[in-house]
Amino acid sequence: MSVTMQDFGKTTAGQPVKVAILKNAKLEVHILSLGGIIARLYAPSKTGAPVDVALGYPTPADYELNHDSMGAVVGRFANRIGGAAFPLDGQTCHITPNEGPNCLHSGLHNFGSTLFAMEPMADDVCGVSLTAQSPDGTDGFPGCVNLEVQYSLAGGALVIRYYATTDRPTVINITNHCYFNLNGHDAGSVLGHRLSVESPAYLETDDASIPTGTKLPAENTPMDFNTEKTIGRDIEADYLALRQGQGYDQCYLLPDTGLRHAAWLVGPETGIRMETLTTQPALQLYSGNHLAPTGPCKGNAHYAKRDAVCLETQHLPDSPNHPDFPDTTLRPGETFDETTVYKFDVAPL
Repeated sequence: MSVTMQDFGKTTAGQPVKVAILKNAKLEVHILSLGGIIARLYAPSKTGAPVDVALGYPTPADYELNHDSMGAVVGRFANRIGGAAFPLDGQTCHITPNEGPNCLHSGLHNFGSTLFAMEPMADDVCGVSLTAQSPDGTDGFPGCVNLEVQYSLAGGALVIRYYATTDRPTVINITNHCYFNLNGHDAGSVLGHRLSVESPAYLETDDASIPTGTKLPAENTPMDFNTEKTIGRDIEADYLALRQGQGYDQCYLLPDTGLRHAAWLVGPETGIRMETLTTQPALQLYSGNHLAPTGPCKGNAHYAKRDAVCLETQHLPDSPNHPDFPDTTLRPGETFDETTVYKFDVAPL
C-alpha cells in the first residue's frame, strides 16, 4: 500500500491544490485538498482491469466552475434547509439562500469549495486526514466549526470518517457527493445499473424538494428498491416524487443504527459491485437528473443527464425544522462522528 502527495494545479485565486493518491492491492483513490474531492476511484472489474468509477474534472478551475459538488465533501449542512432559516435555542437563524428561497448544501461558502489541509495518516494506515474550519457566521450558520475528514483504504473498501466540533450551538450534516458510474466514469447512462436500497420509507417533499415531514412507504411503488432492480426501470413512471425530482432525488430512511448495510449497486458491463455501509440515518438517492457540466471533464469525457448516480449517506434534509427527525444539533463539547464505507468487489454471476 502507498500514499503519495502531488500537485494538482491551482484555484482561480492562485492557491495551490494537492492530490493524495491512496493505493493498495485492490483500490486506488485520488483525493483533492480542494473540497476533499474524490477525483478518481479505480476498482477492479470482472476482467481484473481497474476502472475509474468516479466522475470528475481535469483542473481545480473546472471544479470551481461547475456547481454540482462533484465528488466533494458537502456541509456544514448537506441537502436542503427550507426557507433558508431554522430555529435554534429559541432564536431563528437566517442562512444564505442559493436555490430560490431555500438553502442547498450550506449556501455559497460550504466545505465543498474549501481548501483543506491534508496529511497522511499513521504509517500503518493507507489514508489521509483533511482538516478545515468554517468560521462563526459563515453564510449565517452559528459557531466556528472544525471539520476533519479521514479517507482510508481497507482491502476493497474506501472508508470515509467525519469528525466535527463547534464552539457554539449549531447544526451539522456532512456527506460526500461522489457521482458513480460503475461501468466507468465515461461510460454514459447508469439507467442499466442494478440497485437495491434497504429502506422501508422515503421523505415526501414539496415541489422544491423540501420535506413536508411525512414519511411515505416505498414498498410496491416506483420508489421501492428493497428488491434489486435497474435504476431505469421505473424512473419515467407517472409518479409524484419522480415528477418533482425529474427522476430519483429522494431521501431514503435507513433502519437500525451503527455501521450497517444500506445499498448495493452493480455496473452490468464491468461487473463491479459497490456496497454502501454507513452509521448515518438516511441515504439521498440522486440519479444525476441535472448533470450538465460546463467545460471539459477529465479524460475529455462528456457527461450528461443520468450518466451517474449518487448515494449520499447523511442526516435528513431540513432536519432543524422538523423536531421529529433525528437531531442535527451540535453543541460545544460534542463531536459529530459518522462513517461511510464504499466497498467494492465483482458481482456474482
